[in-house]
Amino acid sequence: MLTRLCCMRLNTAGVVLGWLGVVGSLLGVILVSTILGYADVIAQGMVGNKTTVQSYDEVHSAIVIGCSVYLGIILLNLLSSALLILGTMKERHLMLLPWLINSAVGLFLSIVSNIIVLGASISAGTDFGRVLAAMIPTALILALQIYIYMGIYSLFKQIQQTREQQRPLMSDTQGMAVPNQGNTYPSYTKI
Repeated sequence: MLTRLCCMRLNTAGVVLGWLGVVGSLLGVILVSTILGYADVIAQGMVGNKTTVQSYDEVHSAIVIGCSVYLGIILLNLLSSALLILGTMKERHLMLLPWLINSAVGLFLSIVSNIIVLGASISAGTDFGRVLAAMIPTALILALQIYIYMGIYSLFKQIQQTREQQRPLMSDTQGMAVPNQGNTYPSYTKI
């Protein structure tokens, strides 16, 4: 378990990563929305320049479907990053779960795609030096992603432990011991 992430306390790193995710997602939403707005122009430009052998309808539908799927993924990332910020600030470990699940899926897909690219490069007979030069930056980025994931998972466990330590203090109230009285002050009778 980590105690610090990128020379920051885990709580600070959680908020910083959450805000970076929110800002990046908002920029992604603007970019993808712009591409969707100009899908007709982009498709006409691709067909007009003969950069593709598909027809206009095929290119247009591919742009719309691809951007729509990517927009959905960006919106899920936006939601999980916002929940990471709120969960870190309010110290609610369950609010960090969407970010952890989203990042775990992203890590898995990144590892699989790196393995596929490595296998395809080797099977194509590409020079090993070129493959190695291409794989070093992707391996470093993957290592950074794993480090960040481990940091937020450590934050999740830290918040979970503090909540479990506080739970006995919050649940054992005097008013709960008396039936049908709830959380009220004890009643006294005159003697």
